[in-house]
Amino acid sequence: MYCTMEVWKKIILWSVGIGAGFAITASLVVGGFIWWSSRPTKPKPWNQTAITAKYDSVDVDVKDQHIYFVYILENHTDSDFTLENNSGVHLGASLKRSSSISFSDSEYLTADYPIYVPAKHSVRIKLHIKYPYKIPFNYEASDDEKHDWETKLTVFLVKELSNLNGFVLMDENSRYQIDFPSGWRDRANEPMRIKDTAK
Repeated sequence: MYCTMEVWKKIILWSVGIGAGFAITASLVVGGFIWWSSRPTKPKPWNQTAITAKYDSVDVDVKDQHIYFVYILENHTDSDFTLENNSGVHLGASLKRSSSISFSDSEYLTADYPIYVPAKHSVRIKLHIKYPYKIPFNYEASDDEKHDWETKLTVFLVKELSNLNGFVLMDENSRYQIDFPSGWRDRANEPMRIKDTAK
């Protein structure tokens, strides 16, 4: 009888130990899961290849004579890309000397919204900077005169905005980063087509 009671005591103590160990293990597992679930989620990396931009031209707005840049956006994805407005969108100037981006002045640099780029298609868009250019464009001029006017404008940009090295658009919603190259720098190197006869 004594042996039987000792055996039962051992079985009960062993069962209690197993149960306590299981409870502690379960608590640790549940606690670890809660801690893991409550951690802030790591944001997706910026995708710099989904939408790409190519420099097209530079022009002057006829209303207030501010400069704007024309770019071609190409959508390399299988989904349409839409920006209804600037909500969640950061548009900045790429600075040459500091190799940085300036998002400081949203009034100085703007884009035309909405921006819609269908999947596997290309679309022209405009980026505006509040910087004046007082020489108006003559839409009735010859092709050579128009070419030289744009050459003078790009030379003006290289001299007056020497630190500007393009633009960057970052869309928080899609995590897309679009880099706009400074194509006007290459354009400024093109020779004039009409010789200046003034002495």
